[in-house]
Amino acid sequence: MSITQIVDSQMPSLTEWLEKINSSQTEEFRNEDNNRRDRMEVLYEITGFPYERPEKMSAKDIVDKTKIFLDLYQRKKNDHCALRLVPNKPGLPKLRVRGNTLEQNLVWFHEQNINHDDYRVEILPHEGTIYSATFLVDDNGIIGEIIPGRAWNLTQGIYEGEPPITFSFDYKNWNFSKDKKLETLYIKKGVKLLLISPEQQTKIKEKMQVEFTAEGYLKGYFEMIVYKNGDIYYIDYNRVLGRMLKNYNLAKTGHGSIINGTCASSGQAKGLVRTISKNKTFLFDDGDILVCPMTMVEHIPLMKKAGGIITDQGNILSHAAIVSRELKKPCIVGTKNATRLLNDGDLIFMDADKGTVDKINP
Repeated sequence: MSITQIVDSQMPSLTEWLEKINSSQTEEFRNEDNNRRDRMEVLYEITGFPYERPEKMSAKDIVDKTKIFLDLYQRKKNDHCALRLVPNKPGLPKLRVRGNTLEQNLVWFHEQNINHDDYRVEILPHEGTIYSATFLVDDNGIIGEIIPGRAWNLTQGIYEGEPPITFSFDYKNWNFSKDKKLETLYIKKGVKLLLISPEQQTKIKEKMQVEFTAEGYLKGYFEMIVYKNGDIYYIDYNRVLGRMLKNYNLAKTGHGSIINGTCASSGQAKGLVRTISKNKTFLFDDGDILVCPMTMVEHIPLMKKAGGIITDQGNILSHAAIVSRELKKPCIVGTKNATRLLNDGDLIFMDADKGTVDKINP
């Protein structure tokens, strides 16, 4: 099974991550996430904000085969899409499937053991993305990442090929970790869409609670994609996550040590390496250093016990990195080779603030 197939079928949402660490912000985040397209629709109506506007209907429309459903089915039954079941009641999980045609996704829909009155349906296109970006906007500036491919490469921290390009903007100067023309162009164009005029700010504030920077940029966490034709669309705008991550400085990437990566959660730790792979799990004591290709939601019990976390892949705004910060665990991501260069039982010192890992002689 390819990485794409694995992620399409096993992609935990950030809500699921927060739920499993018993975060006090889980319910607030869940509600924010479930209603994100309502917020983006407000922005669209007032500013023309480009977002992936879903085809919407109730779950009962599908069950009862109403006209609205049959019309959509005739138009898009063979199109690849994402189908989301969004709860109408607090506390219910959001369910989703992606990567298949609408006709195939409907098989999944009918397999769900739900009360159809409790859910509404959103259907979105799911192909043709050439770039994806995630970033934060706050009073200090804008920081984020962009990568060729789909948004899950960033949110899950799993990618093939080169790691994401990081960028920052202090409202005066831009900085990119790599000078690539298209990535730079798309980020600057996408960010400009968040610069809202005073008149539009007033209208938006009448509809929902929002904050703007002194320069006029909309604050929050954003996910953005670029289609093959160069069109830019937003797929997420989250105020809660923006507050959770506010004042987060651009992560530092280490140099000169045996292993170098990017700081995803600050701090230092000394401990024994415990490498985790798909086929084996070593004994794990409190304070051991978790080393793996990429932390997944099933690693949360180990993340809670770990003195620190080191991964081959990952990036600063992935779900795993956000959860590491919530757990207040030092975390270094994107080392490329930690699982190859570190042996189980090695004594190491990791300085996440610097993005470096060094072995300690016994």
